[in-house]
Amino acid sequence: MIKIFKEQVESAIKLYDLSSELLNIEKALKKVRNTFPDFTLQSTLVKVAVVNSLYNTNIFRVYDVAYHISEVVSQEGITLEPEFVDRLSTVVLRSNGDNGKEKHYISFSSALAHIFLSEKFPIYNSVTTRMVAYHLNEEVKAGKKYTTYTDFYHDFYMLLNSLEFKTSVSELHKYLWISGEYRKLNGIKPWENPSNEINPDLKKLFKKGDENVQKLLKDLIKDLYGPLFLE
Repeated sequence: MIKIFKEQVESAIKLYDLSSELLNIEKALKKVRNTFPDFTLQSTLVKVAVVNSLYNTNIFRVYDVAYHISEVVSQEGITLEPEFVDRLSTVVLRSNGDNGKEKHYISFSSALAHIFLSEKFPIYNSVTTRMVAYHLNEEVKAGKKYTTYTDFYHDFYMLLNSLEFKTSVSELHKYLWISGEYRKLNGIKPWENPSNEINPDLKKLFKKGDENVQKLLKDLIKDLYGPLFLE
């Protein structure tokens, strides 16, 4: 297991708070949650459209996804378990000649669950999954592949419970995401090659020459020059 230092999480939180774009997105999502507290089809359409747009989750059948989520909640109620997120993520398309075609939107469903159901659900995306696998020291080079949200959820909590300090799901997510995007940009472990395909708001933040920002960025990758492995 590759150790996460308290300073790394604290630095990620401070960097997040320095991004006016990210803070305004968070405030906007809270307004949506307060304005549309239920999961009627109309309310769910708004939630799906907003999450898809802000999180770039590549959903092209917004109505089909909203209908599916609204139906699941109506028929089964809401269960705050990872299997429920997997249930929300499995959508059978109903329009544009795609009747019966099944799609899995795990990244989208995890973001929807985190924002509108409970912050106990960590957000699943290509960066956070790779960082979880990296810190658990599982298939570091290639990156462990999570085929279900439930598998990712259990590994995320394994990592959270291994920490030597207390932090929240949201705070650990901020570290995994922000540190992961910075590593991806610069080709730092667990990435082998640099890539410019990262979140534009974070890229803007990373490019600042501000001394404080640069110090915080250095602390994000403290595991590379501190004690690497936990026994």
